[in-house]
Amino acid sequence: MRRFFVAATWLCLAAPAFGQTYGNCGQTWAVAQPPQRIVALNQHSADTLLSLGAGDLLAGVAYIDDDGAAIEHGAYRAIPVISRLYPSAEVLYSQHADLVVGGFASAFDNNLTSRATLGANGIASYLMESACDGRSLDFFGHIRNDLRTLGALVRQPERAKQLIARLDADLAGARALHDESRVLSVFYLDSEVNGLHSVGTRGFITALLAAAGGRNSFADVDIPRLNVSNEVLLMNDPDVILLADAVWSPASRKRHLLQTDPLLSRLRAVRENRLIDIPFAHLVPTPASGAVALDLAKRFKAMAGKR
Repeated sequence: MRRFFVAATWLCLAAPAFGQTYGNCGQTWAVAQPPQRIVALNQHSADTLLSLGAGDLLAGVAYIDDDGAAIEHGAYRAIPVISRLYPSAEVLYSQHADLVVGGFASAFDNNLTSRATLGANGIASYLMESACDGRSLDFFGHIRNDLRTLGALVRQPERAKQLIARLDADLAGARALHDESRVLSVFYLDSEVNGLHSVGTRGFITALLAAAGGRNSFADVDIPRLNVSNEVLLMNDPDVILLADAVWSPASRKRHLLQTDPLLSRLRAVRENRLIDIPFAHLVPTPASGAVALDLAKRFKAMAGKR
């Protein structure tokens, strides 16, 4: 461990003068030069960088959410998976990254891998804007900011503009399908382990469902995350149930619970098979979120027509 701190101190002393500043989480940060080796902590941060055409710069990715094959084979879209969850400090520093991008604030929780410590050791960092403390509920605005900032850092500003235009076009397409007279209530089931985990008004799911013309059935609960009892969900009785498909909580397992539980099997959405499986990476803010909203809008419109 002493050797680790000596190496970290050398990195700090050896870091060249900062050459580019960028805004992130309400602060101004700096990077010494255009990144050449990037580590993405969380699948959706890797997806954002890949959409920007920065695949050649990605040295590694950690914490894959919904691609079990990537975990098994140690590569996500040809990028080495350096850790099933968040990497240890030793593993992260051994990647010799000059930029670390996190999708959730938990990516930088550890003191040795905090943004301040990384910066002190000459490693720039970026946290997806939707995960910043005190962020607004304008999640699609956060995606645009991520694209502009990361696009500039990886020298792909035009690609960022194209992705923003595509995002806006998909959102407009979704809005065109809205039927205000038939807004479906949707319960989002994130995990079924130790209760039914969902999100309230402050979660991205609320914004995503609204963009698709639906309504989070627990949008009146003013917290990001909540745990719903079987009895409360039965009283809520949503039109549709959205099932996150993740390696730690597969959609198939959620379906089995809903269809076999004595109470939950009485839900209208279960009885009428209005259950939608969706990869977890589609349920967090990324450049693909407009396309996800458009796809959900089409499915909601079809379901509303059958009511």
